[in-house]
Amino acid sequence: MFKHLAEDVTFLLIKNKMLDIQSYEIYLYAVEVIILNGSLLLTCLLISILSGELFHILAFILFFIPLRMLVGGYHCKRSEVCFLCSVGVYGLSIVLVHCAENLYVNIVMQILGILSIIVIIVFSPLINSNHPLEKYQIKRNKKIIYGMIAVDFVLYAVFYKLNLTMVSSETVFIILVALTLLLGTLKNIRNIYRENRLIEERN
Repeated sequence: MFKHLAEDVTFLLIKNKMLDIQSYEIYLYAVEVIILNGSLLLTCLLISILSGELFHILAFILFFIPLRMLVGGYHCKRSEVCFLCSVGVYGLSIVLVHCAENLYVNIVMQILGILSIIVIIVFSPLINSNHPLEKYQIKRNKKIIYGMIAVDFVLYAVFYKLNLTMVSSETVFIILVALTLLLGTLKNIRNIYRENRLIEERN
C-alpha cells in the first residue's frame, strides 16, 4: 500500500518535472518513508487523543523518535508490516501506561530502564546494510546519542521530582528503543551466520 502510494506520488512529481527521473529509486524510497512515518505519527496521535493520553505522544516524539533514528535497530522488510507492528506496540505502551500511572516508581521498570540505557550505550549505533555509516558518522552519532541520553536523564529526574506521569512514558520508550536495538543486533548476527554458512557450502 505505502509503496504503491509512493510510486504514484513520485511519478506525479517527476511528471511535473519537480524531481529528476535519474534518481527515481532514491526519491521513491524517501517518499515511501515520509508517507509511512507521517501515517504512523498521525495514527499514534489519534490513538492518544481517543485514549486521553496526549502526554504519551509527546513522550513518543521527545524520547523515542530521536533515539530510534540515531540508534538504529530492527526494521521490517515491508512498510505495511512496519506500520502495523509500530501501531500495535504504541497501543500496548498506552495500555501499559494507562493501567499503571505510577509505572515509573516500579523497581522492575527502573532496573529495565537502566539496563536499556546500558544496551543503547554499548551497542549503538547499529550498523547494517540498510543503515551503513562511515567511521566519522559512527563517532558523531555516538556523541549525539550520549548527549541525548544525558538530556533524557535530566528530564527524567525533573519529571520524577514533579511526580509527572509522563516519566512512565519516557521509561517505556527508552526500553522499547533498547529492545528494537537488541532485535536488530540479533538479526545482524543471524544474517552473518547465514552468509558464512553459504560461503562454507560453496567451498
